[in-house]
Amino acid sequence: MFNRRDMGLDAWRVDMPVETFLRIVKAFDLELYDISFQKTAICFYAHVWQRRNIVYALKEAELVATTGAIAYLLRSLRKPYRLLALLISMLLWYVCSQTVLTIDIRGESEKHRQLIASTLQELGYRTPFYDKDLAEMKAKLKKRLENDIAWLEAYQEGSRYVITYTPKEFAKLQVLKQDALIAQEDGVIAQFEVSHGSKCRRVNEFVHKGEKLVDNVLLDSKGQEAKTDVEGRVYAYVWKDVRVTMPSNRLPKSLQFFDLLMEARRIASLDFRIGDKISKENILQFSTDMGKIEMVVHYTLYKDITTPR
Repeated sequence: MFNRRDMGLDAWRVDMPVETFLRIVKAFDLELYDISFQKTAICFYAHVWQRRNIVYALKEAELVATTGAIAYLLRSLRKPYRLLALLISMLLWYVCSQTVLTIDIRGESEKHRQLIASTLQELGYRTPFYDKDLAEMKAKLKKRLENDIAWLEAYQEGSRYVITYTPKEFAKLQVLKQDALIAQEDGVIAQFEVSHGSKCRRVNEFVHKGEKLVDNVLLDSKGQEAKTDVEGRVYAYVWKDVRVTMPSNRLPKSLQFFDLLMEARRIASLDFRIGDKISKENILQFSTDMGKIEMVVHYTLYKDITTPR
């Protein structure tokens, strides 16, 4: 929390009777700190902001010193070279904040990166330059490069413009299908990532392989069925037991355990797609029998169960 005392206090000294001093302080509602009564004087601290009020109320008061950040600032301003340094720093800060020093172009294809750079030069954006209308620059680029760039975005990071883009040859146009999403294996639904289609099941519901999870049929306002596009994935928790073995050897048991566990994880994740992961791992068996080391691991997997593998 902001404390005004940390900003700075004035140290005052005044020669007057204590009763008179207290009466004046109360009458003018002065906010004072650390009051000390000495034999011939009264010493106290007050906010710098109250200096005018104290001079008016306690005309005999003498300003002894100023403490805190404001005192440092006032002392600095009395020295010309510090004041000059402060002004130069403020000027440099203003100039830098209003100047674009670099333009960072990010995206696929060096050819298109050079094309954007040369187009910026033609449009008059040669660094360093005074900060301009970023939205206007983006609009001009999009118009000039509409036949080459599928997507373009521009934003500012300090004294730098950042331009990201996707060339048309890299842009993938996704064609929506009207096929329902069907469960490819048993599991408990964990999450729907569906942008089109009608959900048939709920989160935490157990489903079997072959059951419909997202339908391609919707009911319109008249209660009639209408075909709709389907897009998305359904993630579920599924279970899998993995059994791995290796010949018995002289390696420490901890290394044998580690090797088998890594192999089990590799097998469990063989058909993983983006977003799939191992949720839980439970080792059911780790034993040696007749010159063979065996491990059985029970896995709970978080998987997309609607995309054929």
